[in-house]
Amino acid sequence: MTLTHWNLNPLLTGLFFELGIIFLFQILVRRIWVHPGHDPKFSLNYQQGRLKVLSVIYFGLLGIYFEYATIHVGPNYAFVNIRMLLLMYVVFFIGQQTAYIVLGLQFLTRIILIGGSQMERSLLFLVFYAVIICLLGVVRHRLWTSRMLTIIVTSIVFIPLFWLLVYVMHFPIQQKITLADMYEQIAIFWVMDIVLYFAIIFLDRDNRSYVQRVHQATIDELTGLANYAAFATTFNHAYKSSREEHDQLILIAMDIDRFKRINDTYGHLGGNRVLTTVGTMLREYVGNDKDISVYRVGGEEFEMLLTGMTMEMAQMLAREIQVNAENKTVIYQHSQIQFTMSFGLAQLRDGDDEADHLYDRADRMLYQSKGRGRNEITTDLQDD
Repeated sequence: MTLTHWNLNPLLTGLFFELGIIFLFQILVRRIWVHPGHDPKFSLNYQQGRLKVLSVIYFGLLGIYFEYATIHVGPNYAFVNIRMLLLMYVVFFIGQQTAYIVLGLQFLTRIILIGGSQMERSLLFLVFYAVIICLLGVVRHRLWTSRMLTIIVTSIVFIPLFWLLVYVMHFPIQQKITLADMYEQIAIFWVMDIVLYFAIIFLDRDNRSYVQRVHQATIDELTGLANYAAFATTFNHAYKSSREEHDQLILIAMDIDRFKRINDTYGHLGGNRVLTTVGTMLREYVGNDKDISVYRVGGEEFEMLLTGMTMEMAQMLAREIQVNAENKTVIYQHSQIQFTMSFGLAQLRDGDDEADHLYDRADRMLYQSKGRGRNEITTDLQDD
């Protein structure tokens, strides 16, 4: 089927087209949300971060293509249902802001392709769909107690009114349609809507289940930090990237001093309280800084990976954590638990032919700190 002979009848063609669009988007969501070198976030939120960027680019390009196809095919109300379905689901599932951005890209595409000869009609197109997005946003905010109810009300009430408006105004397609055409398009929309709704719900739930499994596999539940599996992936990726780009890479190995004594004195629940406190403290140092990542790699042992930092900066950071740990008091069953931490710092060297060379050196620096009496910071500068 060529573009110039595009036709969405029979209905099956339109269904497969819509399902293909959504299925590809969900595949990209998985690929973008978790990929090598990034610690996964638990929340699957399409309105922020990488997923919002993906949504804008994906549906923006799709909107540009629809505008191009509509102009080259000529008057064809078969595209109207596809446009409305995607617009509705973008507003309901991804966000109103993304829908406005997609509409803006479509408008610019229209201006570029047809020039200023139909500026009045193009502006009417912009206002027409902007009002629709606004109305869909109102419906979403008013009825969002039930996602299914929102879709049902929109489809049963809003869509027939929309097609009635198209029938009366002959806009946005510049083509007069009969009452039979209007009824047919409403019925087609309803069938496509039902299939698309359950497909999106299934794929979204499957993705969220995947997110949860990744979370469970890569996040230490006790401290909330990424675990050894996540560390190994990120560390190897950072090592390769730093070697190729000749960037700074520093590894800080740290652990809680005399943790066995804490467990023996206060029990494992007391020890867990200390681990939780350390995890919370270390997460505060990471924040939104992409150059710092921290992991619990086992027991009372933690690793912090620093990119683009000097050894002097790393020492200052380790010193801050050391002082912070010294000043922490963990309350457990009316007891006050105090603890200290030891640190080993190592920076990537030209002779580090494997990532393990850097890891082993940081680990060796940590044990030197232990041997010097604990609560110490040792760097591999002292190892030269």
